Amino acid sequence: MASIGEEAGMSSGGAESMTAMPVSTTFDFPGRTIQRQLGMCFGLVVRSVGLAKGFTGSFRALKAGEVPQYTQLLEDSRRHALDRMLENARLMGANAVAGMRFDSAEIGQGLAEIVAYGTAVVIGST
Repeated sequence: MASIGEEAGMSSGGAESMTAMPVSTTFDFPGRTIQRQLGMCFGLVVRSVGLAKGFTGSFRALKAGEVPQYTQLLEDSRRHALDRMLENARLMGANAVAGMRFDSAEIGQGLAEIVAYGTAVVIGST
């Protein structure tokens, strides 16, 4: 389990600007109990690479290795989707998110969908 903005190690511009909310990829929060499950929460982002990044990224893709333009775009998109998921959970009355996952798909030429989702929960001390 990581508290967003604390143990998650997010860089500036990420979710640390929000009040820390525990997020777990499991359904367990050590030292705490889940008092209520409020339902699914999610954050969705659809991004386009853009002409400039797409052009330079295409050239870098011709040689083997990482393509920094695309890596940065996807990292930023995941953080944005995570921020939206946390806001959705807060609106539902949650103080934590359990079972958090990311998913992504290509939905068109040059378009990527990134979704962060999990179960909005209310946790308390044991």
